[in-house]
Parts: sequence; C-alpha cells; structure tokens
Amino acid sequence: MINIDEVTENQKLKELLKKMYEDNSSELENEILEEIIMKVNFLSYVNLDETETDFGNINFNVLTTDDNKIYLPAFTDLEELSKWGIPANMDTITLNFDNYVEIILENENIEGLVINPFGDSYILSREWLKELKAMKKERLKVNEIRIEANSKILISEPKQLPTMMMDAIKDCCDSLENVNKAWILEMITEKDKSWLLILDFEGDKNYIFSKISQATRNYLGNMYLDMLPYEDDFARNSVQNHKAFYTKNK
Repeated sequence: MINIDEVTENQKLKELLKKMYEDNSSELENEILEEIIMKVNFLSYVNLDETETDFGNINFNVLTTDDNKIYLPAFTDLEELSKWGIPANMDTITLNFDNYVEIILENENIEGLVINPFGDSYILSREWLKELKAMKKERLKVNEIRIEANSKILISEPKQLPTMMMDAIKDCCDSLENVNKAWILEMITEKDKSWLLILDFEGDKNYIFSKISQATRNYLGNMYLDMLPYEDDFARNSVQNHKAFYTKNK
C-alpha cells in the first residue's frame, strides 16, 4: 500500500545511522537492518498520476553517481528529504523496504538503495537487497505445522509463560477483529521444541497467521512458533484441558 504525502518520523534509525559513523559494530549493523527491513517507512520524491497505484506508472527521482551508477534514494523524514534540492511541485510518497525492493529488482538499471544520501547515508546494493528479501521471507514464513501419523509429540502447559509474546498476540488479535480465541502451549517433537499457538478464527488463515508471525518475531528467542487452526482435530484435542489466554472482547 502506498500512502501519498504521509510524513514519516524514524528517529531511532537516524540515531543508529549516526552511531554507525562514530563506532560501527556487527550488533549495530544488525539493529540498523532490523529497523530498515521490518519497521521503517521512508519518503521519496516522485512524479505520478494519483489515479494510478501501480509502480510502473510512477516516475521515481533517482541519484546518479560520478561513475554513472543509479541509486533509488529513501529518506527517513522531511528534514532529510529537504536536503535534496528538488522543485516544490514534486509529490512525496511513502514506501517500505518491500516496496523499494520490488522497484529496484524489477529495474536492472538501478544499482541499489541509498538511505539519507545527504546525511548519515546507508547503501544497500541490489545483490544485498535480494539476500535480505529472501531472509525476510524465511523469517516471516507462516509456520503451520503438519502432524504426521505416529509422530511422537508431547503437548503441555508452558512452565514459564512467554508473557511478552502473548501480549503481542493479544494486540494483534484485537486489531484483526476476527480471532475468537487463542491458546498457547509448549510442544516437544522428536526434532525440537516450540510454542504451539492454536487459533479459533474466521477469515483468511494465511493472512491471520502471517500477521501473528510478524507480531511475535521479536519475542521468540531460540524457540519456533508453530500455529494451527482450532478446526484441526489435533488442535481441538490439544486444548481440551487448557484455558484460552485470549478471548475476543475480553
């Protein structure tokens, strides 16, 4: 979704980029990428027909280096955007990481993305963008488990509840408005241990599971989150003697 003339404020990312120039580290680099890939919306200047919503009908303003390499610029806020001497009659557009990757990878002439090119800049090459796109896809992949016949599985109430993750799930369920109940259990298989989230819901399963996956990504630690719909026989049997931690409108 593209939002025209929406102002973004990404102070945390700006502070991280400034730190990078003062004392860079792998931990700081990871924190910067987390903000860029998962959280931040950026501003850019464009010429566009506002009746169109397809990227192909939008003329993006780009930057060309001295060796004629073309980069798509992205700005964290209006302050950074104003550093670019662009005419006042240009439109602004708000895009996220996925939007920029789509544009760049579909245009072979663009070498990559440059964030805040006139400030504490950060460059992501098209090769790096491809890798980050794949990493994000894997990270957010909906993990709906398949229970094989004769599998050895132990389901139990968690000894220590993942309260922060549960709160994130509750908030997500409230925003979705079509999840009726949710249960969290601990599941041990022959391969590994994971959280088992069972959802009683209405609507598109893939969309709901994807939203839950995004909401919980920062709280999993070394655990996986597996999900099942309540209508599944295994799921229904698993929660018979367990209380739902989320109930709609409660």
